Amino acid sequence: MKKLTATSWLKDDSGQALVEMALVLSMLLFLLTGIVEFGRVLSAQLVVSHASREGARIGVVGAADEFIIQRVMDAAGTLDTEKVVITVSPSPGERLRGSQLTVRVQYPVDIVMPFMDKILSDPHWVSGVTTMRVE
Repeated sequence: MKKLTATSWLKDDSGQALVEMALVLSMLLFLLTGIVEFGRVLSAQLVVSHASREGARIGVVGAADEFIIQRVMDAAGTLDTEKVVITVSPSPGERLRGSQLTVRVQYPVDIVMPFMDKILSDPHWVSGVTTMRVE
């Protein structure tokens, strides 16, 4: 039987690796969840920007608002299309050759990872705005 003295248990480092792993693992998991969440937000931002460009491109060649909205919805295929907010301006009667057409697409990204709602608002709104000259 080993006798424990005041100095012998202070020199015992049998649980040191477990404590270090617990500290490092919690930081790594927090970093990983942040990477995943920011990746989801960035992916939604790229899809929304692409969708606004697609809608503006079809709009400047003379398409009606219904076709612009349908093109945006088709381009935003990976997003929940019920949550997509689309604004087209100016109205079809005001679109003269050489004027500007603006298509704005907004989408709320729900934050699912814990503690990320302290960094990003929940839901985090991403938007894409494209302005092109009417041909």
